[in-house]
Amino acid sequence: MENTFFEAPEYPVLDRFKKSIILFSKYALALMATVLFIKILEYLYIGFKVQMPSEFLMLFFKALFFDVIFVLKSLPLLYVLYLLFFFSLKVKKHIYVATGIIFSIYVLVYLLLLKYFFTALVPLGSDFYGYSYSEIKQTVSAGVSIDFLSVLILILPFAFLWIALKIADKTKFINNRNSTFLLAIAMLLLWFNVSALPSATTFKKEYDYNIAINKQAFFFERSYAYFFDNEPNVDIYAANYFEDGADVGNSLRPAMKYVNSAYPFLREENTVDVLSNFFKVDSAVRPNIVFIQVEGLGRAFSGPNAYLGSFTPFLDELRGRSLYFENFLAAQGRTFASLPSILGSLPFFNKGYNELGAKMPKAFTTLSLLKKNGYHSSFLMSTDETFDNEGLFIKAQGVDQLISKSNFKEFPAAHNSYWGYPDLDLMKKAASYYAKLPSNKPFVSYIQTISMHTPYKVPEMNKYYDLMEVQMKKLGFDEENKSIHRTYKDQYATILYTDEAIRHLFQEFIKLPSYANTIFIITGDHRLPEIPMSTKIDRYHVPLIIFSPMLKRSASIRSVSSHLDIAPSLVKFLQNNYKLDMPNLVTWVGTGLDTVKQFRNIHRYPLKQTVSDLIDYVSGEYFLNGQTLYSMGDNFALQPVQDDSKQNQLVGEFNQYKSQNNQITQSLKLLPDSLYRKFKP
Repeated sequence: MENTFFEAPEYPVLDRFKKSIILFSKYALALMATVLFIKILEYLYIGFKVQMPSEFLMLFFKALFFDVIFVLKSLPLLYVLYLLFFFSLKVKKHIYVATGIIFSIYVLVYLLLLKYFFTALVPLGSDFYGYSYSEIKQTVSAGVSIDFLSVLILILPFAFLWIALKIADKTKFINNRNSTFLLAIAMLLLWFNVSALPSATTFKKEYDYNIAINKQAFFFERSYAYFFDNEPNVDIYAANYFEDGADVGNSLRPAMKYVNSAYPFLREENTVDVLSNFFKVDSAVRPNIVFIQVEGLGRAFSGPNAYLGSFTPFLDELRGRSLYFENFLAAQGRTFASLPSILGSLPFFNKGYNELGAKMPKAFTTLSLLKKNGYHSSFLMSTDETFDNEGLFIKAQGVDQLISKSNFKEFPAAHNSYWGYPDLDLMKKAASYYAKLPSNKPFVSYIQTISMHTPYKVPEMNKYYDLMEVQMKKLGFDEENKSIHRTYKDQYATILYTDEAIRHLFQEFIKLPSYANTIFIITGDHRLPEIPMSTKIDRYHVPLIIFSPMLKRSASIRSVSSHLDIAPSLVKFLQNNYKLDMPNLVTWVGTGLDTVKQFRNIHRYPLKQTVSDLIDYVSGEYFLNGQTLYSMGDNFALQPVQDDSKQNQLVGEFNQYKSQNNQITQSLKLLPDSLYRKFKP
């Protein structure tokens, strides 16, 4: 490599720019080659460690096309950085090194995002901005794994890049014309903000889409939307604004009569009591309520028609004696909003209700309302109560007992993992706690599990590997299907472990006098992503099981409901049958469970994918993901549709919710103090 780049003391500025473009274009080709090399390594890793997507070759070349688009869009920004060195350095070798450093940082970001994807099997987007440093550190520590292949993928691209830069430096075919053309194309792509992400509707499975996309493009495009996309401002209190349920598909939906423009979610409580028909009611004896929130529990691998086969044998047994909601939706794609959604049917605010910390506005939840009505209340978790501010949220509900990670000292220290103690320890703790409660006072309790989460390691893993083999045999899997499932053996083994832990709780609870008068509500906070998802709505598809010895009959329900409907229906049931004192004004986002057996949806829901991404919305039998509209069928089968009228309707409804949500994010006015004080726990 020649030592000096400029042959004369001074060049005209235009000539120097031309020379800079030519040299940069050579180096840009090296960067493109490196991205291609990383793509090959990515697919090799997926082939060895995870699961090769369907129609691999077509997907690979489609992915490569969009990789090129993203690299081209990146070039103008990289060129600006490059110019700083080009005009300040006189030695070509120094320019080569400086460019290599810039491109190495680019590659490092790419590889870190790729490593995240290998761990979670979902790309990292703007949700990155919704967590604190300590939360990110804990999440990464729990999911990180280092093996030989991972190390190679983290090292080889840098070696390839520097070799490619050296080779590119010596190429002769790059001249002023084609280098200028290359940079002009790149600037046009950036100027018109051409997306470097393919349309999700062109992929058969969500997993295929996640594999195909450039993880860097996904991160930066979602980041751009997070910081610069402005939501439309809708006047929700314009004349005649009241949802009257008149539109097709929502004619049975209760009207939501909002009463005060200063409190945009405050409305009349008019939930229809649909649960009483299923229960034997003794109005003199108030029932106990036990919630079990199962980390990562998705319908993909639990219950009837689970497309991956059901790996929850105990919950399947329980289902046959329960009200089982097959087409049920989590309100969020991660845990952050699960407690506010399930317990309070609360709006999301900006990054979730809990993210507000000490600024969380006063709210009605089933915990606080039952506490006000004389219930003993408790919350049991085996993790750190500070994560996602869950402890702050629970304490604000006035609970009598909060059990968390620090209360598990009687269990083996070796069980204390990244997140906390495993689910069997939690269920043993819960059974012991319930056995000590007084029998003359009703109680409400919430159990939150954790084991079905990265790193998917629980005590006696080999035992659950064996149970996985037994379960696959019972399901009648052929050898090919077994082989695919074994790719995710840690996940399936942990699912079976948690199912057994819940079985243990019931085996112990049935011995208690309180069992006969207890209602159990079991659901997942979201579907775990580390087993590939099939559709955009799959991450929200969870079961809801309502079991009680008080049930008159079981039922399998295929109509759509969500987390946001649990609190309205439960509160109305208890109010109607046990004369509990409940407010007549509420801030429920949901309108109550639908118990019709056939598939239908009379609801409208916002679904918050991550802390920062509010891009999903359900209305009637349609699902809106970003700008893409899908028709929605039984078992949440999705089909992309082109219907401008219907899409405009859903966009309008969604914007209406966002406007309400934006208002309370700014004002933090959820309930008037005078109303809250009447029902303060």
